Amino acid sequence: MRLFKNRIEAANELSQHLAFLKNDSPIVLGLANGGVPVAEVVARHLDAPLDVLLIEKLYAPNAPDQIVGAVDEHGRISMIHATARWHHLTSQQMVEPARQAFRQLQVRQARVRAILPELDVRGRTVIVIGQGVVSGAKMLGAIASLKDRGATRIVAAAPAGTSQATWQLHETADVVVIPHRPAKFKGIESFYEEFAEVSDDTIVRIVERWVGEHPQQQQGIKTISMKLAGTLGQSLISEVDLPPGMQRGSAPHATVIFAHGFESDGRSARSLTISRRLAKREIIGVRMNFTGHGRSEGKSEQATDAQMLADLHTVFGAVAGLAEVDAKRIGLVGSGTGGMIALHYAAQVPAVKALVIRGPVCGRETVAARQVKAPTLLIHAESDTALYDSVQTLDRELAAQHRLLRVPNSNRLFGDPISMELMVSATVDWLVDHLVVGTASQQANVEIQRGASAEPAASV
Repeated sequence: MRLFKNRIEAANELSQHLAFLKNDSPIVLGLANGGVPVAEVVARHLDAPLDVLLIEKLYAPNAPDQIVGAVDEHGRISMIHATARWHHLTSQQMVEPARQAFRQLQVRQARVRAILPELDVRGRTVIVIGQGVVSGAKMLGAIASLKDRGATRIVAAAPAGTSQATWQLHETADVVVIPHRPAKFKGIESFYEEFAEVSDDTIVRIVERWVGEHPQQQQGIKTISMKLAGTLGQSLISEVDLPPGMQRGSAPHATVIFAHGFESDGRSARSLTISRRLAKREIIGVRMNFTGHGRSEGKSEQATDAQMLADLHTVFGAVAGLAEVDAKRIGLVGSGTGGMIALHYAAQVPAVKALVIRGPVCGRETVAARQVKAPTLLIHAESDTALYDSVQTLDRELAAQHRLLRVPNSNRLFGDPISMELMVSATVDWLVDHLVVGTASQQANVEIQRGASAEPAASV
């Protein structure tokens, strides 16, 4: 006898088992494809936001039947640590397999994200839902991905599954909810009387219906222009990416200013991608254009090192003075020549609290590197061999807390999705950790110390 008539019946029963999570304000993620119709029903029962988890499994190169990780829709590689250690594999060794798996996600991602923006799971309780669990491999990959994305509590859920898979999930998920674990198991389809494959078209119809009923999930990032007078009397134009729902006069936000390379501008694909990802994490992104670049006035030959430094100072001062910006939480991202300028500025201005530099041109800035106090992430695309010595020098000379990330088989443009994601996710995580997470921890410590040293209240 089958356990359920269809996925709807299974989802209704699963919702009852998950009802205890309703007060946690969870996010419900459906594993594409079969888990999405189940997740839709659960999200309705829990009055929770719904999203689709687009993910492909990664197999060990020397053992094609062993799942060692997963790649998500951004190209983020997440490893199932126990299995990966067994096969002596790291995420960088899985870059090439991930590139191949990622191609299968791109078409589906384009269709889904045109309708339903991806939800930010950092700091949230997340329920990952499948239509059933056989080996647990895809669910394990999903859990690894969500941990990398910063979810606080991960609940693995499905209407039914094998006992072995359930126990494996208990080792990685915070909570596992799989009500039915039949002794005899012949595949997921054996759970249902009515079992049809869930097509991409069906997923699109589900998300279209959901967004139509929950338009607040379509709230996007708002971009505005900021015009400032530069030191040459010409206009400097920056584009500012605001977090979803942010209004004038809202609480001060952490902010990141982008300093582009000499032959680029504030609309480069790399700056734009990072800035919008930061906006989803409640961080304002300011994509400036140096004199003679992008929408700023002037000629490109006027953008000398001294002028670019002056431009950055103008933008930094204006941004720090905005009521919506927390002047104690401003970071810089610099690339190429802009990386050199950002490094020099951070050396001169202690107000810079986090720094990311990629593809730096290294020469006389080694002295500045010794004066930088801000935590610094250096990113080197390994195909740019001409920059190898420069990066090594900065890695050696930087006095501040820092890390060097080398992205294999990529140039400074990070043209393929996997390389781009490695660079973007590392940048975003570094800035969030040092402008949001780190400052919150410091403030908590200050409050604890104040409480410990405070005089006891007088009794009446």
